Amino acid sequence: MSYISLLLRLLRTNIIKTLMVNFCLLPWKQAIRLPIFVYGRFTLREHKGRIILKQPARAEMIIIGKKSSYVTTTVQRTIWTVNGTLVFGGPMKFAFGSYLLVTDNATLSFGTGGTYCGSNFKVFCFDKITIGDNVRMAWDVQIIDSSFHYTRNLNKDGKVSPLTKPIHLVSNIWVGNRSTISKGAVVPNETIVASNSLVNKDFSDLPPYSLIAGSPAVLKVSGIQRIWDDKTQSELDEQFGYNRTHLY
Repeated sequence: MSYISLLLRLLRTNIIKTLMVNFCLLPWKQAIRLPIFVYGRFTLREHKGRIILKQPARAEMIIIGKKSSYVTTTVQRTIWTVNGTLVFGGPMKFAFGSYLLVTDNATLSFGTGGTYCGSNFKVFCFDKITIGDNVRMAWDVQIIDSSFHYTRNLNKDGKVSPLTKPIHLVSNIWVGNRSTISKGAVVPNETIVASNSLVNKDFSDLPPYSLIAGSPAVLKVSGIQRIWDDKTQSELDEQFGYNRTHLY
């Protein structure tokens, strides 16, 4: 990327918030390279934590708040609170309207690349959430590793369970719109989560290439693989006469 091209792209960002996020959350030697580009309306509520980059910093590695090429929702402002540790293993994108909360002593980690969070994505990390490579999340997906309020099990001597439990989404996962991933969930490689699903348990024993759906989610079918390659997708669009309309 030439310096002129970089400058032109930077001018399309929210420059003040771009500088704020980089220099508030990264070491100076990384921040000066502007690896994080922030677009649109953005609020950084708190920043007592830090961002760790697992790859050498380069301009526009992490894109926050850029308008989605498909679906627009009513949430227009991106709001982040980073009081714990936020780890990026590589490049990734957050569409506009994301709500990200990483509390004190919590760790939210993303893999080496390919992960995309659609518009109005929400993640509440109070303990540990690990999201691997090439995890695609549609609009209105939420990931929450806490139940927020204690409950007492009156059938088990009044046992009270911890509020939090780690979440792990491995790699090559497609999460449909308006799905919720809750505490203790484990989603293995090459899994499809259907729209409007509640994933609230460990699915590590799923067969390869499974589709889960429902509230709570259960295995529906195995041997189903999402086609990731854009070229193949375009060829199939032509074959089936599908008009991939972009909605703005």
